[in-house]
Amino acid sequence: MKLQLVAKINDAELLRRSMHELGTVFYQTDGDGNITKVVYFSGSRVVEFSGKADESLAKRIKVEGHKVNSIEVDEFQGYVRIIQGETE
Repeated sequence: MKLQLVAKINDAELLRRSMHELGTVFYQTDGDGNITKVVYFSGSRVVEFSGKADESLAKRIKVEGHKVNSIEVDEFQGYVRIIQGETE
């Protein structure tokens, strides 16, 4: 039996504990540069975070992650769609 974790969370500490160097972090920002959405993806887990990232978590996300224009998670069809356009 193969198990996978698909989580939609708003707890910054849970996101921090879920991220591992073997996965990939994608994030979106608003017009002011504030992180609005984060998705951590690895072979066995998808963690989708919507909430306020504290300063240290935001720094970690920006260092380890990839800024993208659009993130779509469809757990029913089993995909994470990332669209990355022009970067600043």
